[in-house]
Amino acid sequence: MTEKKKTGVKGLRSALLGVGILVLFLAHATAAAENVKVGIPSLTVTMMPLAVARERGFFQQEGLSVELVLMPAALNIKVLLSGDLDYATTVGSAVVAAVRGIDVRVVMLFVDRPIQDLVATPKINSIAELKGRVIGISSRGGLHDVIVRRMLQQSGVDPAQASLLTMGGSGPMLAAIKSGRIAAGLLNPPYNFLAYREGLKSLGFSGSFIRIPSTGLVTLREKLDRMPDQIRRMARALSRARTFAREQKPAVVPILRRFLRIDDEDLLSRIYDYHQRVETADGRVDAALAAETIRDARLSEGVAKEIPVEQVFDFSYLTPHR
Repeated sequence: MTEKKKTGVKGLRSALLGVGILVLFLAHATAAAENVKVGIPSLTVTMMPLAVARERGFFQQEGLSVELVLMPAALNIKVLLSGDLDYATTVGSAVVAAVRGIDVRVVMLFVDRPIQDLVATPKINSIAELKGRVIGISSRGGLHDVIVRRMLQQSGVDPAQASLLTMGGSGPMLAAIKSGRIAAGLLNPPYNFLAYREGLKSLGFSGSFIRIPSTGLVTLREKLDRMPDQIRRMARALSRARTFAREQKPAVVPILRRFLRIDDEDLLSRIYDYHQRVETADGRVDAALAAETIRDARLSEGVAKEIPVEQVFDFSYLTPHR
């Protein structure tokens, strides 16, 4: 065998050995990855950090194999308590559960205000003009109910002077506004942007009237004690995803297309920009807002006992402020 052929064979053997080592390494990394289940209530833009972290490999780089489990918001905390979920994302439900004495902790917040517009028929020019009219909400006592009442009050309208009608989701709400059955209603993206294409009018962005932490990462207190390193890695992966999403719109829009199942570039761009209005800066909220959120839950649940902020919110697993 010539020297040239010998060199070629050696090079091929080295290359094959390198590929073999890489395959074994990847197989080991996959086998070693911790399986984690996260409950999400819907495919909405507020879940974007989870979608980005999964698609861009941030979870995998932290040794985590994350499955997103779609289930109704009302079940998120119940299934978390059953042990069939590792994390939930419904912060409002978690705060209510904590007020009721269930040992859960909110360890990260994606958004700190609602992400809807109050949309009306073209003849309505202001929230003040909704006095005496019918306004659609998704449910009695729910977040929409609270938001609409707050928007009316801050616009000088007594909520008792308007009729709040339960309409369900944004689809039926939009149809009811278009038909004139109701004068206005709260619409989530993309339905608010679809409404504007139909000539309907925005009376105000809900996040300008109220701050409510609604979406983030929630787990059980005992998991904080038992698996603190996993929680840090989850938080680190999500923080990286949030930074990437904030800075890399062209790379994130295709992820949103697949996650939201929307194939409309203009809508996706609008949804992305809209979402930036409600994001927390670093996964935290200030102590005053946290205390207010707990107080509101106590009032709604009729709980007189004071509950410390640290018994509900624990941001110590996040990367320290820079």
